[in-house]
Formats: sequence, structure tokens, C-alpha cells
Amino acid sequence: MLSRVADAVFWMARYMERTDNILRVLRTSYIASQDEIQDFNWQLWVDGLGALANDPNVKVSNYREALNHMILSKENDTSVLTNIVRARENARSVQDYITKEVWQVMNEYYHLVRDPKTENLLLKNDPVTAFDNLLRESVLFYGTVDITMNRGEGYIFLSIGKYIERLLRSLDILELKMREIEVGGNEAMHWKYLLYSLSGYEFHSKHYKNALHMDDVIHQVFLDIQFPHSVLYSLLQVERYFKRLEDISLPEHFKELEFMLGRAISNLRYASRNNAGMEGVTDWILETRTEVKGVSQKLANLYFGYS
Repeated sequence: MLSRVADAVFWMARYMERTDNILRVLRTSYIASQDEIQDFNWQLWVDGLGALANDPNVKVSNYREALNHMILSKENDTSVLTNIVRARENARSVQDYITKEVWQVMNEYYHLVRDPKTENLLLKNDPVTAFDNLLRESVLFYGTVDITMNRGEGYIFLSIGKYIERLLRSLDILELKMREIEVGGNEAMHWKYLLYSLSGYEFHSKHYKNALHMDDVIHQVFLDIQFPHSVLYSLLQVERYFKRLEDISLPEHFKELEFMLGRAISNLRYASRNNAGMEGVTDWILETRTEVKGVSQKLANLYFGYS
């Protein structure tokens, strides 16, 4: 597979995973703002989900403005619309390496987010219905990829991109929720909405018998390999799919990246973080994010031809 094709498939998957994560956290945030959390800080989430990097002057005063900026804005490089457009452009450039069904689903997703009915629901009527419609397309994309794409190189790079992005989004969402907790409010309530954002509240209630507690939540988000949005689960999936590239890789390239992945996994598994408190978790987030971004950059250098 040409490096530009691998790169396009990799980033198609990252943009789609990013879209899914942003929609889930915005849906949960909207419900929280209407239900239990008074004076919800939409500015924190707009800045934290990437808008600040584009324009430090972006200010939102209510949820309608936040949803418009984070979902529909063409000027926001991190909006749902921008991510879907970029994913679709990458898919268009490699149509020979994805199935017709995957392309059709992505095309329908693109038209749905641009549909005036979606904008009307988000900005004037019921945002939850708009979120559910968009997330349904996201689920359809993942299912279509799973049942129609062959398990060749394209699928491998797609899967690596998906899990790298999922891991980084889980870290971002955890970090932002911790900032909310520092400001004040019911800590257990914030942990609940964090888990809802990661589709992990039901899992937590079944597998962790205690009331919501920071140590249990951090363990689930970082280390629980049964939880599909945990950092360790995602990193193990990256390693799993990367190992399938051994036969088509230059030995020195494969060994270098294999070592980096193995070190990152070991650091996660064996780091002593008991009773580390908020500051310790913040450091853990930073260390893990830096390590994973290093893996991603090395992958780009060795397999996608980045200089």
C-alpha cells in the first residue's frame, strides 16, 4: 500500500472517531446542563475540545452558541462538520481501498450534518434528537466498516487510527471533567457524566460495586481492559493491529515502533498511581498523552513518509 493511501485511511478513521467522541460528550454535557449541573461552563468545553487553538477570542454564552460552534461551524477546525468533511475527503482519495458501502455511509453522514433540519434541531428545537440522528450515522459507519472491509492493510491502518484517536479523546475528556470538579460541585455527579460521555456508566455500575469514587473511575478510564474506551484497552488494540504490519515493514522500523508501544503499555500497566490525587492523575494524563503522540508521530515518519 502506498504511504499516502495508508495516511489517508489512518486520518479518515481518526476524524470519524473524533466526531463520535465530540458528539457523545456534547450530548452528555447538554443533558447535564439541563438537568443537574447549574451554570454549566460551556466555555471550558469549547476551549478544551480544540476551539481555543484556532481562535482564542471565541466566546460562547449559552449552549446554542456552543453547539453551533462545535458542530456546525465551518470556521472551527475541530467542529463535527469540519471533521466529517475531512474524513470524507480522505475517503474520496482512497475509494479503491474502502468499500462502496463505507463511502455511501460517509456520504450520507456528510449530508445529514449539513441538512437544515439538523441545524434547526440543534439551534431552535430539540438538540438531543439531532445528537441521536448523528450518532446513529456514526454507529452505522463503524458497523459498515466491520462487516464490509477486508482485513488487509487498509483495515489495519484504519484500526490503528481509530484507537489512537479514541485514547487521546478519553484523556482529553477526563482532563476537562477534572477541571470542572476543581471549580466545585458534586464530585460524584461529575464522575457520572464523565462515564456517560465515554459510554461507560452502565459498565461501571455492573463491575464496580462501590458508589462512584475517583479511584474506581480513574482505574476504569485508564486501566480496565474490559472497557472499550479505556486508555490501556485502546493502546493494546493499537499494538495488536500494528503487529500485523510486521511482514510488510522494514525490520528496523517495525522494531523501533514496537519498542515504543511496548514501553507505553508497560508504563501504563505498572505505574504506581495509588492515592495520587488530582495532581497525580493530571501528571499521568500528560505523560500518557506525550508518549502516545510520540508513537503517532513515529508512525507517521516511518510509515507515511512524513519528514
